[in-house]
Amino acid sequence: MAIDIPVTDMATKPAPQPHISPADMQVVERVLGMKSGYVLDFSDRTFDEFIAHEVGVDATAPRYLEDGGSKARRLRRVIPSLSAGQQAKLLRAFLNYRDSPGRDSRVDLLDDEWRAAYLKVIDRLQQRVSEADKTYAASSWTGVRTIREQVAIVRGLAPVALTEIDALADLIENKRFNDPITADAVQCLRDLHQQLGDLIDAIDRGAMTRAAVEAIEANREKLVHYVKEGAKLTMVAPAMTYGIMHILGWLTGVPIDSALVSTIYGSIVGADALKAMNKKSSLAPKAE
Repeated sequence: MAIDIPVTDMATKPAPQPHISPADMQVVERVLGMKSGYVLDFSDRTFDEFIAHEVGVDATAPRYLEDGGSKARRLRRVIPSLSAGQQAKLLRAFLNYRDSPGRDSRVDLLDDEWRAAYLKVIDRLQQRVSEADKTYAASSWTGVRTIREQVAIVRGLAPVALTEIDALADLIENKRFNDPITADAVQCLRDLHQQLGDLIDAIDRGAMTRAAVEAIEANREKLVHYVKEGAKLTMVAPAMTYGIMHILGWLTGVPIDSALVSTIYGSIVGADALKAMNKKSSLAPKAE
């Protein structure tokens, strides 16, 4: 009897804290010209490229289209999905773009009052990150790395892992494989996606613990097991699958322990696998 892998949105956990208050979001919308669905002078293509370059997010993903496909509506979905640090980074990048001579002449100059209000939004986000850093208790962390080293690694790599896992799950689900081992592997990806989202939220609260990282490593080991047992992830996207395993290894500080996985990963992906992504996954196979 065929077993269908259910196609569901991976973002089923409670919505993350928005970090930006409704009042601050009004400032953002005014400065970025988001009235009537626009964002500054971006086209759909340049907007998608900008978001992907700055924060490694595919703004065309289904979860960002729930309110509609305009650039402004998608940005209203993208911003709350980011950590406070990423939000600050993206907003500053938008301001730098707005100030650049490359912007369209139809984008008016930003007056001092709105500029000051917008910069205060960024400052509040950066202050949230700084306050979170100060709340980490040394007694809550027993890993080999220092707590600050682990925080830096999670901030840098967890968003990449989220994007990669989401894209891989979509690829596998679209194939509609009917074997239980592949279904188990997809469920493992969903679990990892939620755990990573929770870990990013914990970073923003200054509440990351070793237990949270170890839980991710346990699921990473399960994913390796499913691949070795024949889950069809590697049939669809081998480089992407092994790349995710290595990214998770960096996140948890536990090197991948399968010679098979390491050898195949090295031959397929190579040293460039963890470079910054463009709109599509840097680990995904190239189209013929």
